[in-house]
Amino acid sequence: MREHGSWPGFDAAQLEQYLALGYVPDADGPDPLRLLARWTRRPRRDPATVSEQALVTEGVRALRAAVEQAASAAGTRGDQVVFLSGGLDSRTILGSLLEIFDRSEILAVTFGRPGEQDFDFAARVATVAGVRHETLGSAGVEWTTQGLVDSVLARQIPLPFPFGQRYLSYLLHARVGPDNVFWDGLCGDEAGDFRTPVAGEEWTWTAAVDEFLETQLLPDWQRLARPGFDPRSAMPSEPWFDDDTVYFYDQLEFGILARSNTGTRLLRDYTICTPFLSQAWLDFCLSLPTRYRQKAYLYQEIQKQALPTLFSLPVTTYGGGAVLEPSFTRRSRNLRRRVVGKAGRMGVPLGPLGRAPAPAGANAAIRAAYRHPGPIRDLVESNLADLADRGVLDWIDVAAVLPGVLAPARYNPGRHTGVPASDSVITRLLGLEINLKAVEQHRSRPGS
Repeated sequence: MREHGSWPGFDAAQLEQYLALGYVPDADGPDPLRLLARWTRRPRRDPATVSEQALVTEGVRALRAAVEQAASAAGTRGDQVVFLSGGLDSRTILGSLLEIFDRSEILAVTFGRPGEQDFDFAARVATVAGVRHETLGSAGVEWTTQGLVDSVLARQIPLPFPFGQRYLSYLLHARVGPDNVFWDGLCGDEAGDFRTPVAGEEWTWTAAVDEFLETQLLPDWQRLARPGFDPRSAMPSEPWFDDDTVYFYDQLEFGILARSNTGTRLLRDYTICTPFLSQAWLDFCLSLPTRYRQKAYLYQEIQKQALPTLFSLPVTTYGGGAVLEPSFTRRSRNLRRRVVGKAGRMGVPLGPLGRAPAPAGANAAIRAAYRHPGPIRDLVESNLADLADRGVLDWIDVAAVLPGVLAPARYNPGRHTGVPASDSVITRLLGLEINLKAVEQHRSRPGS
């Protein structure tokens, strides 16, 4: 999969968009729905004409065909490398590759540390699958400004969200090397999942944009917004297709989220492919009756039938439960979670029962270091000081966002004053400064 960016600078509007969303939507780029290029516009099914079991069986075939199509396009040099986490998409890819390649040709890689669900669940999956598994321990990673800038400059699409798991992914790519085929879950959620109005309700384009923004706006985005900023200004004013051809929400998922945000994890000079943009999978998923895509329902039914062994293992999606598990087990776990949550809100001690669940991924532990003396905090303070010196955020007192500093009125007048900045706010400001440094270095290169 190849994509390219022009390495723009940030104008005032893009600065605000990045701080609100963590990426800059490219709503006006050429061919915004090019990720759907292989889709043949197969018409949607009438749910009355096809059974669920028939769709599951067809979906298993479509998934296998999609992986075969992607593998054929990517070639077979080196290892087939899967970034294995505790989620659904990477496990689906790994299990499907085992039907095409010998185990000796497959390498699973994972970053993080023991005790994180992504790290621990991936290890179990790799063991059961019988494939090699290489890990990068996040606790031993050296975090430097130039390293982060280099990771930004390596992207196919500029202006990523660079600090945290994206950087660990960059380091693992470099360790494994470009002479391999890397498999990515890009657009797994977009194709297999769906957000839709309730039965009998129809969304306008405006309603779809509002729903999309509700899922995309990051915590405390108002604290970083200039008075009068409207996040809708970053969205296309009208759809690219009518709703009968491509659902409005799908257009935003594929045309904005996947291209401008998820796509920034793809690296130049690496062969990176995804089965979820293959013709077989797009034709199948985008023609499904809506109800089967809600909450990835049919996608998970396909996983149960196609890869029952791997999907009997814990997944982060269910907080350590499995896709394929007895309904009683899932109900019991959900009940326990509700009881623990209510007890916590009431201040009732529960002892070991009330212990917090393991974090899903590596970001929580990495970003917790913002609040403690050490190299990560030093890196944050240095880069936020540089950002403050630029004067590009003249509506924010960037110094008031440093870890552990309360937000006075001048941080953003009238909004959440006297409250410590969240990790998400700090990460966005750090990411902005790293991207600005990358833009400067890119422009200083000969021929840029």
